[in-house]
Amino acid sequence: MNKFFTVIIALLLVNIAAVKFSYSQPKWQFSLTGGYSMPVSDLKGSFADTLAQTGGIDFKNQATYLVNKGYNIGITGRYTVDTSGAAVITAGMVYNWFSQTKDYSRPSGLTRTFANKLNIFSFTAGAEYDMQPTKKVNPFVGLEIAANFFSGGIKGSGDTTFTIDRSSETRFGINANAGVNIKLKKDFSIILGVKYCVNNLFGKQHDAATTTTGNTDTEQNPGTSSITSLPLNDGDLGAIQTKQIIHLQFYAGISLSFGKVK
Repeated sequence: MNKFFTVIIALLLVNIAAVKFSYSQPKWQFSLTGGYSMPVSDLKGSFADTLAQTGGIDFKNQATYLVNKGYNIGITGRYTVDTSGAAVITAGMVYNWFSQTKDYSRPSGLTRTFANKLNIFSFTAGAEYDMQPTKKVNPFVGLEIAANFFSGGIKGSGDTTFTIDRSSETRFGINANAGVNIKLKKDFSIILGVKYCVNNLFGKQHDAATTTTGNTDTEQNPGTSSITSLPLNDGDLGAIQTKQIIHLQFYAGISLSFGKVK
């Protein structure tokens, strides 16, 4: 993974250094996008086919975050900083939400449902290189740094009822971006692309879950404590290994451009 990011950074630096900068006549572009987000690495996981004897799931000690699908929506601003139109700086925000739901048939004949959600709201800043800025079809590559804010929750319903909130936490990451702008009119285009998002490159940590007194079946061995707030717990803690929160973000949308680069 480190080699992948090294190559992307090198390409950006070489291409941006090769152009002549001029800040007097910038060009702005604003994009509104949405699409499908695919969890990979430790973000992706599936519920067990059957429940343990207690009928519960030990969410606190899972090796993954138990989500299998996601979606995204975002807005990005792009500012061209050179006379050729190739070098671009970017800033934006995007909301990704991931989930998984599974129903279990119980010996009583009733159904027990677990619904898991994990949300990531991100602010990004970075640089892009446009390969053919004067052409109708303009491929680009880019790299972003991201501040990621996590939230979400787990709910049980059916023959059991409980709610576990995911702790609000912040992590810092990096996104590799590639796509294409297709101009339909002078200042209007559609954009297609994909990002490889490492959401917790920095800031990993391990915290204790918040609990309250009361019986629960949200633990593998339920007792007298009930989890009400569950941390990300993506850092090392003895035998517990670091988790990598990574996803692929496929997106499509529209772009509006303002100003001229001469």
